[in-house]
Amino acid sequence: MAKKTKSLSSQQALMRAWWVRSLLALVFLGLAYGFISLALDSAHLWEYALGIIFVWYGVKQAVNAVRFAFFT
Repeated sequence: MAKKTKSLSSQQALMRAWWVRSLLALVFLGLAYGFISLALDSAHLWEYALGIIFVWYGVKQAVNAVRFAFFT
C-alpha cells in the first residue's frame, strides 16, 4: 500500500523559506551582539551564556538559510 504524504502547514512551509531563516539568523546574531556587549560592560556570566547561545542559534539558522537557498 502506498504511503500517504502529509502536506506541510503554512507555518512549516514558511520555516522552509530561505529568507525567513536569514531573517531569524540576523535577529539572533543581533541579540547575541547586544548581550555580549552588555556582558563586557557588566561582567555577568549569564549574559555571556545568553550571548553564546544566541550566536550558536544564529549561525545554525544562517547555515540552514544557505542550505534552503542553494540545495533545495
